[in-house]
Amino acid sequence: MLQQTERFKNDITQYRQSISNLTNEHDRIEATRLLNELIYEVKNMDNMYIDMVYGKTLPTLGTEMKDKIINLRKKLDSKIKNK
Repeated sequence: MLQQTERFKNDITQYRQSISNLTNEHDRIEATRLLNELIYEVKNMDNMYIDMVYGKTLPTLGTEMKDKIINLRKKLDSKIKNK
């Protein structure tokens, strides 16, 4: 599961630290929203793979979910780095 990997946990910790250092409240709120959305999407992807394993079906939204996660990370990185 992605959400249980050390890399993901470390990324979340780093994002939270970076967000807490933002001085603009609007940027901090937007970055927090993006982080929460990223966590939600990773959990959805994990659940999709669990369903796939137990249901023995192929994922239909895997690529779409990966692209969404990538885009969320890019937006979050951009929001944090620009401040």
